[in-house]
Amino acid sequence: MTPSPDVIDGLPYVEGVLNYLAPMAERPMNLAYDPPPGVPRSTGEPEPHRMMIYDARPLAGRLSLDSEGLAVVKHNSAVRDFYDEDELRRVYYPEAERLVAEVSGATRVLVFDHTVRRRVWGGVDRSAGTPRQPVTAVHNDYTINSGPQRVRDLMGEEAEELLRHRFEIVNVWRARCTTRRLRRDDRRLHGFCPVRSGLS
Repeated sequence: MTPSPDVIDGLPYVEGVLNYLAPMAERPMNLAYDPPPGVPRSTGEPEPHRMMIYDARPLAGRLSLDSEGLAVVKHNSAVRDFYDEDELRRVYYPEAERLVAEVSGATRVLVFDHTVRRRVWGGVDRSAGTPRQPVTAVHNDYTINSGPQRVRDLMGEEAEELLRHRFEIVNVWRARCTTRRLRRDDRRLHGFCPVRSGLS
């Protein structure tokens, strides 16, 4: 059951500025790769909004992927070094597959990528020797068209049969650097280092 507004208002929170896409006349474009010379990576302009960001952990047992589109679960990983690409593929991918199957009820799970993000002040995203930077704008990863296309890209000849059935693309985020709970007097989130695993 979706929590009521009074329950949500009672949760711990911090305030933060979230960048939304400002209204514009033309269709916005944002490329996830280096564009050709003279083509901008993004045509949108950010519009900052001060928002309350609630700690959903107290509601973990009341949230589900089917109802709210998210789940908060506790999971202990055997990974020792999240910066070790081989260990992530060898240890974390199977862990994430089992976790998503358990939480979602999926009969089949495929981990198809991951991103380790860490803020390096002054660092440029997607540059050699710099970890991926946090995304600074509110966004969705897939659309009604790009989600099925991702299945086609990954699953080849099986894709069309799979697309006749329900599928989900799930992001698994892990806070690796801090375990302390949010407090109302927190001004910023310190040391939040998520690992993204795209799962279907």
